[in-house]
Amino acid sequence: MAEQEGSGPLDELLANIPEAVVQTFSPEQRAALWNAAKPVSWRKHPINIRITFPFVGNRYFVTVVGGQERRDIGRIHRDRHMHPLRTAGNILFMLGLGGAFYLAAVIGMFTFSNLIEF
Repeated sequence: MAEQEGSGPLDELLANIPEAVVQTFSPEQRAALWNAAKPVSWRKHPINIRITFPFVGNRYFVTVVGGQERRDIGRIHRDRHMHPLRTAGNILFMLGLGGAFYLAAVIGMFTFSNLIEF
């Protein structure tokens, strides 16, 4: 296998393995290690919204990424199992977001109706 350009993650992984073991790796094994250790490269997505906000002394973030699905079906099922949508945190977040939207709509209607009466 030709030396990978920018193989920092692979070099870091190999540095943690005894030299005697590293010498026994075949080119195919090194390629498999490179594929496992390489950093995830996010491609550009048509929808890419990233928001960070302070809340109760900490900083939190929300990320929405959308576009054409590129994962295979096995990975989709694995991701769904590892990160289920119906969790207490997700439900509370959606309720809070819905409540904030509803409150903004009520305040907007109240303000608008008061402006018309004058």
